[in-house]
This record gives sequence, C-alpha cells and structure tokens, in this order.
Amino acid sequence: MKTKLKNITLLYIEDDLALRQATVDFLTLYCGRIITAGDGLQGLELFSQGGIDVVLTDIRMPQMDGLTFAAELKRRSPETPLLFYTAFTEIPYLLKGIELGVAGFVQKPTDAAQLLEALGRAALPIVQSRQLQDLEQELLISVENLLGKGPRLKMLARQVERTAHTDFTVLIQGETGSGKSRLAAIIHSLSPLSAGPFVTVQLGAIPESLIAAELFGHEKGAFTGADRKREGLVKTAEGGTLFLDDIDAAPPAIQAMLLRLVEEKIFSPLGSNQKSVAKIRIIAACNKPLLLEAEEGRFRLDLYYRLAGMTIELPALRTIPEDISTLTDQFLRETCLELGCPIPEITPEVYTILQAQPWPGNIRELRNTIRRITLFADHSIDEKCLIDCNVAEKSPTATLSATPEPTNATFPLAMHAVERWALLRALDAAAGKKMVAARLLEMNYYTFRRRLARFGLDSDHPDNG
Repeated sequence: MKTKLKNITLLYIEDDLALRQATVDFLTLYCGRIITAGDGLQGLELFSQGGIDVVLTDIRMPQMDGLTFAAELKRRSPETPLLFYTAFTEIPYLLKGIELGVAGFVQKPTDAAQLLEALGRAALPIVQSRQLQDLEQELLISVENLLGKGPRLKMLARQVERTAHTDFTVLIQGETGSGKSRLAAIIHSLSPLSAGPFVTVQLGAIPESLIAAELFGHEKGAFTGADRKREGLVKTAEGGTLFLDDIDAAPPAIQAMLLRLVEEKIFSPLGSNQKSVAKIRIIAACNKPLLLEAEEGRFRLDLYYRLAGMTIELPALRTIPEDISTLTDQFLRETCLELGCPIPEITPEVYTILQAQPWPGNIRELRNTIRRITLFADHSIDEKCLIDCNVAEKSPTATLSATPEPTNATFPLAMHAVERWALLRALDAAAGKKMVAARLLEMNYYTFRRRLARFGLDSDHPDNG
C-alpha cells in the first residue's frame, strides 16, 4: 500500500498542532504531497483550490467539525475519499460517518501500519484510475507510431486504442492495399486475446464449395472425400481473433452461418448436430462500402449490422501524404529487423519524393517499395536509391533550365498563357512524366494535375490545346 501513495495529494485536517506535525513528519515518507489545515473551515478553503486526492480528518474540531466538513465535501465532491482519524468512536459518530459514505475510520492512537493501510485502501481507486489513464495514453502513442500521426490517422489511432480492449466485433473498410489486414493484426495484438491465435480467412480465395468446411470443420463422411474428422478455422482461432477478409465474397449460405456465429458465437461442423461455442473475437474487412452492398441486396443486411459493432474506415494513402514519412520509418524498421541489418538514414528528399507518388496500391505498395529499397541500400537511402529501384525518375532539371523562352510571345501577355507555357515545357522536359514535371516546377503533384486539367492538358502530351 505504501507505494500507492507516492503520487497522491493528501489533505490532513487536525486541530492538535503537535499531533498534526508528528503525523505529517511520518506520512511525508510515503505520500507524494501533504496539505494541512487546523479545522474543517480552513480545510474546505484549501480543498476548493483543487488538486486534493484523499482527505484525512479529525472529527472534533473548532470552527467546523469533521462531520460538518464531511457533509460539505460529499456535496461538493462525492467521489473524493475521506477517512476519519479520531479518538472518538461513539455509535452516533460511526452511524453518521456511514451515512456520509466515508471511506473508513482510523482510531487514535494507532500504529503506522494501520494508518498507511487505511490510506492505501482509500487511495486505491484513484491510483488504479490514473494507471489506466497512463496505460491508455501509452497505448495511444504506440498505435500512433504504428499508424501515423496526421489528423486522420490520429483519430483512427484513438478508435483503435478504445476498441482494442473491448470484445466488439469490428468491421474494417478501405481500398485494396490500404492496410486492413495490418490493422486487424494491430487490434488483436493490443487486445486481451493477444496471447491467443490470430487466424486469417481469405473468403475470396476459397472455392465456394469448401468455405463452410474450411471455416467450421467437418465430421468424417460429411461429404464425398471427407475421410476423417477435421477442425475448421473457427476452432483454430479459439481464444484469439478470427479475421474474415473479403467478407463481401461470402456466398449467401455462408452468410447465414456467419450470422449465427457472430450473433451467438455458436457453430456446428458439417455433418454434426452438436453445437460448439466459439470463444473468439471476430474482425471482418471489405474493400467496398458493405452497407451499400447490403442495401442493394448483395449482402445480408442483418449480418452487416452485427459485423459493424465498430466500423473503422481506412483512408487511401494518397489522401494522407503527411503520414507517409511515419509509415516509411515503420516499414524500414520492420524490414531491417527481418534482414538483421542496421537501419539506414533517409534523406529529406526521399520523403518528399515518396509523398508525391500516387500509390494506387496504397500501404501495401509503400511497404513493398520500402522493402525493395532497403534490400539494396547501404548506409543511407537517398534519391539515387529511389531512381535505381524505379521509384523515381532521374530529374532533368538541366534540360528544363535550358528550354528556350517562347519566341512568339507578344505583349500584353496574359498570365494564364505564361502558366500554360510553363506546364507544357515542364512536361516536355520530363518526357511526359507528370510527377517529375511537378517536381521541376516545385509544385505539389495534385496541384499540378489540377492545373493541367484547367488548361485541358491532363490527357497525354503533346500540346492538346
């Protein structure tokens, strides 16, 4: 109990100055901070300044006694624990204290161990609450480090942090390659079931005739070729997480079976009438808006609502360029750990180039790109590494600078004409590669594309105006 008091602020109210000082001298060894008062009225004034965690008070005092103080404290802050530390243990005092909901009584005189034990019990809920807050904050920071720290991914990290320690069914939606499997694994690793298995079922990759047997298992003789009993993936995931990827690919008959599994956590192997309890958490994923699929009749609406106990939307990588550097660092650490090599330094130009990519394959494409670059990198990763790995083209800056000014320009010359000329020259210098042309103009790639569209230049060059 002693260590639980280290971060606690105690308000100690005692009118006997000598006893108050002696008690404070002793408690200072164990309590983080002690504030003292000579009576209940002074105690209320100090309490109103905030920061008090636990109150230890005498009962009989001038100005305002302990019972009156306790009644006022209950009105102001009913969650603050209060202990009576008194020589008076008459029945009326005890009954009044119980009525006021005090945390306990400590009789004077008492030995040090009893006083510390009583204070520790009173402070325990506060200590546990703070420990939980600290753990949640640490967890949130760790999730942000895994996912990213931009506004959208910070919001996503908070969703994951709060969802992970529940048993909610989770539906993850996002484009192909946006990291749905990775996010499901993160949720599992942060959950109370993290010691259990994480089993992935790629529903879109299993022949329709075999899905039920793969998921739920079968008895011997349940169908042609079932020459022995076999447990399914639901049983394999016992005590852990079952991840149903491509949930929209589940045929109608399997959706009916999944409805029972999700709703009741019960299933039956093929060829058996016996019900088995599935002690698992279910996470599903889809690269389409599953509600729309359900509303248009391609997916069971009742199953959708049971899967969507908590829905997490993963953004496409192209919409969160501010998080590419965090994800790059994370994938670099993972790859170097796998290869058993030191982590190379990344130059700032590399992050800029990576942020300008369209990434149609989303996080999966970025991860594979970083793995490929790391494999061939030495002590650092620079723009040349990206060029060598076909991530970026060689910058033709010199060619652009040598491009002549338009010879037919006449004044007054409208600015939109100058802008159009600059766009065309950049495209010429970059051999039509829009990302490279945007870099030559020191322009954001997406801004560059919008400018092209404004002048009707977003189709293949040459000059189409």
